[in-house]
Amino acid sequence: MTIDFVVEVDRAQLGEVVQRVRDGRLRINIGTVASLDDAVATFNSTERRAGKTVIRVRS
Repeated sequence: MTIDFVVEVDRAQLGEVVQRVRDGRLRINIGTVASLDDAVATFNSTERRAGKTVIRVRS
């Protein structure tokens, strides 16, 4: 089964998200930041980590 979807930018909603981050009403739990070169190894790790994994595309 294949599901396709299209995402359209809603500037008002993006602005609201930014404001929530600035106000401290939206917190992000980042557990690991890895480079693009290390992405596969990071996701294949058997170690359980708390928080979200972020892959850094640019340095």
